[in-house]
Amino acid sequence: MNPTEIYDALAEIAAEPFCATEFPFAFAAATDGAKAAISKLRSGATNKSDLQGGVLFGKKFHYAPALAGMTDVTLDQLRSSKKTKTSKPAILIATDGEMISAEHPASGDTLHSRFAELGDNFGFFLPAAGKERYRAVEENPVDVKATGKLARLYDALTKANPDWGSDERRHEMNQLMMRLIFCMFAEDVGIFPDNQFSRLLFIHAGDKGEEAREAIIAAFQAMNRPKAKREGLPAWTGELEYVNGGLFAGAIDAPRFDGVAFRYLREACDLNWREINPDIFGSMIQSVADPKQRSELGMHYTSVPNIMKVIGPLFLDDLDADIHKAWDRARALQQVLDRMSRIRVFDPACGSGNFLVVSYRELRARETRILRRLEEMNGPGSMQMFSAISISHFYGIEIADFAAETAKLALFIAEYQANASFAEVFGRRPAALPLKDAAHIRTENSLRIDWEEVCPPPGEGEEVFIAGNPPFLGSTYQSKEQKADFAHVFSGQVKSFAAFDFVAAWFFKASCFIRGRASRAALVSTNSVCQGYSVAALWPYVLEGDLEIGFAHKDFKWRNNASANAAVICSVIGIRNSSKEPKRLFVDGIESVIENINAYLVAGPSLYVEAIRNGIFGLPYMDYGNKPADGGFLILSVDERNSIMSSAPDAEPFIKRYMGSQEVTKGIERYCLWVSASQYEEARKIPALEERFENVRQFRLASTKEPTRRMAEWPYEFDQIRIDPKAHSILVPSVTSERRPYLPVERVGADVIASNLNQVLYNAPEWCIALIASRLHLVWIATVCGKLKSDFRYSNTLGWNTFPVPKFAEDQLEALSASARKILRCRYSHYPATIAELYDPDKMPADLRAVHRENDELLESMYIGRSFRNDTERLEKLFKLYAAKVKSLEATPKKKRA
Repeated sequence: MNPTEIYDALAEIAAEPFCATEFPFAFAAATDGAKAAISKLRSGATNKSDLQGGVLFGKKFHYAPALAGMTDVTLDQLRSSKKTKTSKPAILIATDGEMISAEHPASGDTLHSRFAELGDNFGFFLPAAGKERYRAVEENPVDVKATGKLARLYDALTKANPDWGSDERRHEMNQLMMRLIFCMFAEDVGIFPDNQFSRLLFIHAGDKGEEAREAIIAAFQAMNRPKAKREGLPAWTGELEYVNGGLFAGAIDAPRFDGVAFRYLREACDLNWREINPDIFGSMIQSVADPKQRSELGMHYTSVPNIMKVIGPLFLDDLDADIHKAWDRARALQQVLDRMSRIRVFDPACGSGNFLVVSYRELRARETRILRRLEEMNGPGSMQMFSAISISHFYGIEIADFAAETAKLALFIAEYQANASFAEVFGRRPAALPLKDAAHIRTENSLRIDWEEVCPPPGEGEEVFIAGNPPFLGSTYQSKEQKADFAHVFSGQVKSFAAFDFVAAWFFKASCFIRGRASRAALVSTNSVCQGYSVAALWPYVLEGDLEIGFAHKDFKWRNNASANAAVICSVIGIRNSSKEPKRLFVDGIESVIENINAYLVAGPSLYVEAIRNGIFGLPYMDYGNKPADGGFLILSVDERNSIMSSAPDAEPFIKRYMGSQEVTKGIERYCLWVSASQYEEARKIPALEERFENVRQFRLASTKEPTRRMAEWPYEFDQIRIDPKAHSILVPSVTSERRPYLPVERVGADVIASNLNQVLYNAPEWCIALIASRLHLVWIATVCGKLKSDFRYSNTLGWNTFPVPKFAEDQLEALSASARKILRCRYSHYPATIAELYDPDKMPADLRAVHRENDELLESMYIGRSFRNDTERLEKLFKLYAAKVKSLEATPKKKRA
């Protein structure tokens, strides 16, 4: 490639706005300003580069040409350039026309690529155009930088060796990466002598890595043998340490290294691996082999505070209480140590080991604290020689091979760092090599394997704690294979499970494991398993056999540290064998110690709210709206309605206002054809209507459902007709945004046809509006009906028919009716604002908020004589009322009840 083409490429890199879609570079795509600036720089008029042939373009980039095969050398020169240090360009670029090497000085991130493939890496050059690649992370920059280097090494190796990226060789590739990481970490922290591995590797790998494959194979083979048993290996491998521990066991192979891969390997070895954080590093490394995670490189992991929500109440808080009680009694402290030495932690969806690593680290920290206290009490040398907490006490199942290998390595690193901290306190540590113990991490499908094959049940004096964050996946998004896994877990055990979230299978298997044993479990879950249908369908099977919910964190936003990641509403649920120990419920970060936590994660009796056809608290009957099943031919837009009316004014009696959930909340105006059997012959005389009736008939005949095909005989009617109201209807949308502080409800006249996307009270008293529009009703619906995605899902049979209300007096009903009218009048005063606009929590009018508050105060005073303090207290009262009603119904003979 000639210099002119390179300068043209630089012009486009500097162009603003940066035009990624025009890569590879075309000089015509660059802005006029960039062209002119580059022309001046090429002539030397304004160029301030201190390298021969170089170009320094302000704070955008510093470029220098390289001799053939020397781009990495030229990149070193750019790094050390005085002009680079003073101008602080966003990117350094060196190329010989065939290869290009580039670096972000701020982060140290590098790129080595063939010039012809530069367009595939356009994102790397965004900083030169003043753009950000990704939001800066708050975590250890060493972790992020290391992951970036390894990701590029992984890509370069699989590109040079396509077979190593195949399914057949993926395990070998994963093992190669883990072994390399261990060696780089080991030589930086003192497990190996300083730079031992990288020094020997680069001496014997050739100038451009042509012998790297052979050198790596020899080094890994040597590390799997004691030094006295290395016959047949190159003499230089005699320096290498004997590692063992299974890390280098089995067949050893390595791919061929080209120049690009070799440069990335060298850069990875140059990092300081001493500062790697194992509880984060594991998940970061997982992104190396998963290109889907590269857009958020280094930021996909479960944060330590979220992990502590699980393992704290599961077992660490209990240990802390024991330590506090025993603090001044040496024998009691020793008993705590003995207990800790027999604890085992099991994560049946361990990913790259975050939960296991943090659990190990926290246990080791408490052990060190106790041992230090024992030395204070008994004198130096009075405590045990080394740690009694082994990584062999940690178990995991992970379906992805690379993640499983990463988990093993992360625990090795955590153990070394814990031993180093131990040495700082007590001046001694176990020998780092050879490795002796290893965590028990199995690459398996957790829903297919018997968990006891991986983690044996607790023996005498042992405890097993199950902790983790299994995958969340609604039934709609589960693959055929995942549905089969689901059936494998639940078939023959649970009556109805198809609609469960995927995580439910882990709760069920955890309950089977801990039942009747010295074992407890706590898992992170989407909150859907504690709402709606899932509660009555799942939890009786999870908690049967004398299990209970021992603690729970209810409804909090679960965020990893990925930039712009969507928050999921989650819960942490801890289950255990029934105990007299207190139960702990965490809501909005506030802990309550209570007598019982039910499956809705509410302080109250253990019960399950099930859908019923008729209400049990005397509320008016609520039904669905009318279902057209018409292919859209009976529904009219405003324009369609006006067109029919202009050509056939006599169609007016057959057209009515039509309202579904969107029409209620967003004020959308639509109409429908509403024709009775007695009107059909007259209606079909209107050509526009007859055409629509025929389209409905054809649509229904083409249906795969027999009931729909039968309805083709009546193409003028809706498929399902509920009640044709003679007075008014109260409409409640079936799905509504969770952001709204109150459920939407609308009162409409007899001229409106409600669709099946609404629940409807036909000709019901106005006080029903006051109930539906209350905070009290919203929290009940949110709890017992659940959500569709993140929206509230309203159910007549599960929500309205079960809604607990006291026996209202006539004057109370009249007060509620007046309150309902007040809410409606206030809303109408803001016409034409829609319900969606009025109930936007950030824009809700003050007067509307006030009348709703008055309605809440009025209704809640009828329950307890005052307003409830919070939603927790609201739910506690509602569940008590529900439990009392169910108990009274069960005690009433069926004939009398009817």
